Amino acid sequence: MVTAKQIFEYFNSIMPFETQESWDNSGLLVDSGVAADKVLCCLDVTKAAVDKAIAENCKVIVSHHPVIFSSIKSLDCDSILFKLIQNGISVISAHTNFDKYEFGTTAKLIEFCGIEGEKEQNEYAFTVTLPKTEKFDDFLAKIKENTKINLQFVKSCEDITKIMVVAGSGKGMTEEIVVAGCDCLVTGESSYHDMLDLKELGVSCICLGHDESEKISVPTFAQLIEEKFSDVKTVCYIEKSLIEYI
Repeated sequence: MVTAKQIFEYFNSIMPFETQESWDNSGLLVDSGVAADKVLCCLDVTKAAVDKAIAENCKVIVSHHPVIFSSIKSLDCDSILFKLIQNGISVISAHTNFDKYEFGTTAKLIEFCGIEGEKEQNEYAFTVTLPKTEKFDDFLAKIKENTKINLQFVKSCEDITKIMVVAGSGKGMTEEIVVAGCDCLVTGESSYHDMLDLKELGVSCICLGHDESEKISVPTFAQLIEEKFSDVKTVCYIEKSLIEYI
């Protein structure tokens, strides 16, 4: 059996919660005080995720996105928080501190895309210098083949040698991309205007979808928990992508 506080303290030792961004709300956000022998790991604490936790008798949920993000002024019986408390379920959310973890979201995105080369980490972003220059079209096709998902892209150059990879959102990182000397950004999502700016600067962009780029790292939570707490089982709950295509 394990408590939410024990998992929180372990996570805090390897991906300190104090490293989260100032606007973030990672941490032990709901503490029921109930010990658990099963833990549910997920990207978002949705009603479906809570239902799965109840069905599996998981008394702790570990999520990437915080279950509480902005201030709460009221609580009703249909809310997710009420349901968590009613069922004695604790929630730990590890967001930007997990993004900055060396084996966190972006590291898993690099692996998922099959990107190989010399890696250098800068907070939650990685730069990857390819072993040799690749044609953008070939690089895009390789990511498509490895991920098997729909991709959004802007082609701004024929050849690429250095890539910036950011799981989740790569918005607002134009300056960092240019300073790092990258000619391609691989991320979950970017804004239209950011992609326009990058195109003008000769930087290509490939977007996999915010959730698609991060849900692949959910099993990392499960692996960490089971390696540390040998008598605890985990359940990975990965929902279908929020965005649909026709």
